[in-house]
Amino acid sequence: MTNKTTLVTLTYGDRLPYLQTLVGRSLASSQIERVIIVSNASVAPLESLARAWPGQVEVIYLQENTGSAKGYSVGIKAALDTDAEYIWLMDDDNAPTINAIAVLHHRLYQRERIDGRDKAAVLGFRPTHQADIAAGVPNYLAIQRRSSYFGFHIAQLPYTIWHRLPWGLPKPKRARQPMVQLPFATYGGLLAHRSVYERIGLPLDALLLYADDREYTWRITAGGGRIFLVTEALLDDLEASWNIKARTCNIYESFLLGGSDLRAYYGARNQAWFDKNIWASSSWLYGLNRWVFFQLLRVVAKRTGAKQRLDLIEKAIHDGESGVLGLHQSYPL
Repeated sequence: MTNKTTLVTLTYGDRLPYLQTLVGRSLASSQIERVIIVSNASVAPLESLARAWPGQVEVIYLQENTGSAKGYSVGIKAALDTDAEYIWLMDDDNAPTINAIAVLHHRLYQRERIDGRDKAAVLGFRPTHQADIAAGVPNYLAIQRRSSYFGFHIAQLPYTIWHRLPWGLPKPKRARQPMVQLPFATYGGLLAHRSVYERIGLPLDALLLYADDREYTWRITAGGGRIFLVTEALLDDLEASWNIKARTCNIYESFLLGGSDLRAYYGARNQAWFDKNIWASSSWLYGLNRWVFFQLLRVVAKRTGAKQRLDLIEKAIHDGESGVLGLHQSYPL
């Protein structure tokens, strides 16, 4: 196994305790050679990490918060400018459990022999983010279908209703599949050879944050590669994200009731852009899923009294579908 793996992560604000856990657990593995931390105008004393692990931790300081797309772009480019053979992306509030890195490398080595080194990628398992797979939902229902809208697909509606009934609750499998093929992934947990990153380029800056990782990792599979979620490689989420399923009952409540207006705007705008420009493979099916999604969204908004947030989301969706990306003056980072 190679030890020329570079971990790239991105931080903002003051998240030093999370970073200490991530860096400490990662560098405990002989397979992680160095860590690159991109600071999106972080106020944390990140130099303390470089002092604690001299020669292994590099901090790149950005003067303002540029969003995740630009931040990861800077980090990935910096890793490619080194002699790193493998690049492992992680969020600053992720941390590998014991043996997770070794398991990821082992599974990636297996996939490289099948798919080719420049077309194979693996992803660590985060149960809160891959909640359906963790809950035992069948893969063909857990993985987002083409032409769905914000994850909604009319073909999955019967199952969605069924599994909310007491007798239809999914039952976690006794033996979970060790690997699940995905069409796209998150930044957090993605491991691949440098040739994969060289082939797909850098994240799209205009997306700023939210869904930028979907667009970026989709390039792997769109170019004939494959991404596998490795359920044996468990990653800890040290902080729960605003839009995970555990926080709300459904995606409608996540957008209408969860997070800040900034998160709701960029999350909805970029998802709408992705679904229209990349994920839609059938115009009529996409249109049907979009129509039903909006009806359900408006019903939930009325029931929860979230008219103001609904107006924001509809504006964000209009911007995304119109290709109006980049920084919105009303929602500075």
